[in-house]
Formats: sequence, C-alpha cells, structure tokens
Amino acid sequence: MKNLLTYILCVILGITTTCYAQNHSYTYKYRMVLLDSTYDAKVDPGLSKYLDRQKALLDKKMNEVIGHCDVTMNVEAPQSPLSDFLTELLLKDGPGAVKQAPCDFSILNFGGIRTNLQAGDVTVGDIFKISPFDNFLAVGTIKGSELRKAISRFRLDALAAATAGVNVSYKNNEPYMILVQDKEIQDDAVYRFITLNFIAEGGDNILSDVKFESMEYSTLVFRDFIIDEIKKITKEGKSVSDGFIR
Repeated sequence: MKNLLTYILCVILGITTTCYAQNHSYTYKYRMVLLDSTYDAKVDPGLSKYLDRQKALLDKKMNEVIGHCDVTMNVEAPQSPLSDFLTELLLKDGPGAVKQAPCDFSILNFGGIRTNLQAGDVTVGDIFKISPFDNFLAVGTIKGSELRKAISRFRLDALAAATAGVNVSYKNNEPYMILVQDKEIQDDAVYRFITLNFIAEGGDNILSDVKFESMEYSTLVFRDFIIDEIKKITKEGKSVSDGFIR
C-alpha cells in the first residue's frame, strides 16, 4: 500500500522516484499531462476519419424507421398513453419473449420512461431516448400480502410505478382497493409478474424491502424488446398508437 501511494504521489507531482527489487534499482520519471482542449488542439487525421465512419454507422442505425405513431403518446403519472402502451406490451408479450409462462401483471417505473413518443415515424433512436438504460426483463412471483405492502406506498399525486394487470383505487390520496386481473387481491395468493431488473433490485423504492417467492433474470434488454415489438406491430400494418390511446 505504501509503495502504491508513493507511486500515485509521484505521478501527481511529476517527480522522479527509484524503486528497488531483488537487488536491482529502477528509476522512473513521471510528469503530469493536462488533457484539456489545448492538448487536443491538433486532431489526428486517422482517428478523425475513424470516428466519422463510426458516427455514420451509428446515425444510420439510429435513424432506421421501425414504425409509425399517429399521435403523440405522452408519459406522466399516474397514467398516460405511453406508460399504458409499454406496460401492456410488456405484460402481453414480455413473458413469451423470455420463454416464461404468462404473468398476472407488469410493472415499470416512470423514471425509466424518459420522454414522450412523438407523432410520426418511429426510429430506433426514438426508443433509445425513451429507454436509454440497459435494463433487463425479469420475471418473478410474489404473494399478495407482499404486493399489497408495495402498493400501499403509492399515492395518487405521486404514483411510483406504471402497471398493467393491476388496478388501484384511491381514497384520500391512498390506495384502498387493489385488483389483480380484475379480482380483489388475495394476501395468500401467489402472483406472477414481469418487470425490469432495476425494479426487482429495489430501484426507485418500488419493490424495496418486498419479499419475492422467486425471481428470474433474463438477458433481454427492455429497449431491444420494445424495438422488436414495434417492428411486429408495423408488420401487421398498424400504428404504434393503435389500441393504446386512453
């Protein structure tokens, strides 16, 4: 540890040091190089061409049109067209996409839906803007009592999550009735749900301190799932907004 600290200090101060090992001495001289705009004033032609090529490839991919949306689908709590679209899509096709049995409900965090989906052509880049995080699909089981504990923290004016398959009624800003698949929640029942690894691991405190009966993580990134599903919708000759406008 002492030698490491000495090395770091030498690098920072730009001084010379001598190291000893097995009767041999080695002298190293260090100097600090400030990597700011003045250091990078001259652009390397080879590197510049490489970056230009990579940018062209990236732009081509990001500008790929994968569908069309007839109207702007906004996202806002406690419910909105885009959050409905994503949670319903996740509940309907998510389990099959990760080779799991159907689920009773899906749950997403509003913080993970970063922007609206504008009317017009839908590109790969649009989906990256909506879902920029590399979160993976996760499927778990949970007892009704634990699900009730999580939802009891929700508030109408600051709802923590977007859901499909779960309906919550509020009174005085607090949940008083919870329905799962249109039936009142049963504390002893076990429900299957699909979400993201971020949420399953306690992200945004949606499912924090909640006990799962089981949890399985996939390698399918949520953003890639959305892109594939929109391509399927497009092949059916439909707009992204068809059937999802509330």
